[in-house]
Amino acid sequence: MELFERARIGTMEVKNRIAMAPMGTAGMADVDMGYSRRLIHFYEARARGGAGMIITGAAVVNTRLEGGLAHFLPRLTGPQYLSRLAELCDAVHHYGAKLVVQLSAGFGRVNHLLGNPIQPISASEVPCFHDPNVKTRALTTDEIAEIVTSFAMAAAMAKTAGADAIEVQGYGGYLIDQFQSALWNKRTDEYGGDLDGRMRLPMELLAATRVMVGPDFPIIYKFTPDHYIPGGRSLDEGLEIARRLEAAGVDALHVDGGCYEVWHRVIPSMYEEPACQIELARAVRGVVGIPVIAHGKLGQPEVARRVVEEESADFVALGRPLLADPDWPRKVKAGRTDEIRPCIACNETCLGRRLSLGCTVNPQAGMEREYAPQPVSRPKRVLVVGGGPAGLEAARVAAERGCEVTLWEKSDRLGGKLHAASTPGFKRDIRPLIEFLVRSAKRAGVRIQLEKTATVEEIVRRADDVVVLATGSRLAMPEVEGLELGHVMNTLELYEGSRPVGERVLVVGGGLCGCEAGAYLAEGGKKVTVIEMARDILPEGRTVNTRLAIRALLERTGVEVLTRTRLLRIVADGAWVERDGEEIKLEADTVVVATGFAPDLAMRDQLERAGLEVVTVGDANAPRTIADAIWEGFHAARVIE
Repeated sequence: MELFERARIGTMEVKNRIAMAPMGTAGMADVDMGYSRRLIHFYEARARGGAGMIITGAAVVNTRLEGGLAHFLPRLTGPQYLSRLAELCDAVHHYGAKLVVQLSAGFGRVNHLLGNPIQPISASEVPCFHDPNVKTRALTTDEIAEIVTSFAMAAAMAKTAGADAIEVQGYGGYLIDQFQSALWNKRTDEYGGDLDGRMRLPMELLAATRVMVGPDFPIIYKFTPDHYIPGGRSLDEGLEIARRLEAAGVDALHVDGGCYEVWHRVIPSMYEEPACQIELARAVRGVVGIPVIAHGKLGQPEVARRVVEEESADFVALGRPLLADPDWPRKVKAGRTDEIRPCIACNETCLGRRLSLGCTVNPQAGMEREYAPQPVSRPKRVLVVGGGPAGLEAARVAAERGCEVTLWEKSDRLGGKLHAASTPGFKRDIRPLIEFLVRSAKRAGVRIQLEKTATVEEIVRRADDVVVLATGSRLAMPEVEGLELGHVMNTLELYEGSRPVGERVLVVGGGLCGCEAGAYLAEGGKKVTVIEMARDILPEGRTVNTRLAIRALLERTGVEVLTRTRLLRIVADGAWVERDGEEIKLEADTVVVATGFAPDLAMRDQLERAGLEVVTVGDANAPRTIADAIWEGFHAARVIE
């Protein structure tokens, strides 16, 4: 098999073996939760980019029985939604792609609770994931029948609108999967007990749907053969479910791994290996004769090709890689892989933006037309000071819009703090981003000067139309006794490797920076303790996915974590800290301070007083994330008039 050959799912012929994976699109629908022009443009861009099959994010089939997410996602609950779905189908079909509508029977115990006036539902009364103190209520048999009817009707409406297939959201611990799993299904009636009982709901749902859509309309079923948690589904049962789904007339299986308790494995973080779920797809393909769709960090072109060529799966589904670069398939087919904007699997913007989808490395994701850069009305001279991610992105966009752009970087290489951030092996996904940003700026025609220190006087003399300050942040260590000692270093010094590190290491700061530094040291064989003043690690706030991923990383590498622990002073053989009102000494050969960066806005203020148009971006405003840097650089250049 080859990645760019035609393939079939039931009666549906697909032009290649690349699918856009379903992703949640909360916040992107119309006010009544119909498919908006914004959503249509979002999917259309991925069809234009060459994906053979577009699988939409979940569309809700019933809004009466539960609140929360069911009221924030696109829905197919009545005929008033058909015309807009038909527009989406047409937009995708114009590029020769197929549209598959994923349908959700509900979210159950994993539904969001904030502002949700309706008690969560499930197969049984079980604790909710987001707040175990809240219990679900068990659906009645009449309500189960209502869900089955709602689902079948929604499938029929999808077909009427012109969709090429539907996908059942039967995976990851969502409502259907809660019925399928003994971990959450404690029922004693015909919908519980053994596997026959637990599979009754999905089997009734599939039978009712088949009646409504007819024998030739493809039905894809996304399911989880292994939950990766104690008490959850094991692979043996998962393979038996696969056999039963094939026997029930499903046309393809979309294989997923994990559940919300290990969400960092469902949507793999940068700490996971490429193709980290492929063994599940390979196992399922070994027991069924219908096509299998695989996903899970398949965004490296050589990995995607290998999955298909080795027949581990029949299709590869790309989610975040197509957020990062909608043209991924077209570029791979043309051999232009060096032009692909790489996904870094950070899961911070695609999962972390409030009520809207986005991408750390692609500010246009979800705003394809609204944020499309336009040619400037007249060419302007733009000076970008700083060659980190913010500066490189600003320079690229300004140059592509027709500006004459010069970029100064004081060091001998571009990329800024991304080099330090990508030092640990488990953060290797960042390294291709550095290369992409540099290549893109050069390709756009940016004039780059390395080892060039900017001064206010020279910038004023140049009299550029716009000055973009992407100068990053400066070191601002906390005022603690002992910082001047020779065994104390910051994280930049740690990753640069310019100074020796002892066997026992104390890392001060349990934010993401400190936790990753601790894991990096532990992987190198050091005995590491991370201390954090707050009640928990990652006090700056991160997505559920990132929190789970970093905890798993710390556990895997054996890092000791002490929360509610405040650094008092550093001494020659360790540090004194306060914990639970008591002063204790922690022995250490090296102390790594993972806090202490601040913006330096002195140059901005001087340039503004000189009358120049100045924009600050990235860490020059405040030390934050890669997303903040790239987005601010992008928009600073996008709005130049």
